Amino acid sequence: AYEVATFYNMYDTQPVGRHKITVCTNLPCALMGANEIAEHLRQKLGIGFGETTEDGRFTLKEGECMGACGDAPMCLHNNHAMHTHLTPEKIDELLDKLK
Repeated sequence: AYEVATFYNMYDTQPVGRHKITVCTNLPCALMGANEIAEHLRQKLGIGFGETTEDGRFTLKEGECMGACGDAPMCLHNNHAMHTHLTPEKIDELLDKLK
């Protein structure tokens, strides 16, 4: 069971914040700027992958392919809402909505 729980990014073995943001960093997304998007998120939230903000509001995760390569770079919010064609401005808008 542990192997399954740690393989899929939708399962968490540790508590996560109210808003879990999973950034796809597979090659297609990386080529389209996912690493820059991830860095922008790390700077804005003050946390790295696998960490949660002190207020418990945000957890940042690194994810494997989510099957939306044509819409890269992308992230998944709470395993339900996909946000695609990300830019730093779109990330800022998303974080403002979630606060």
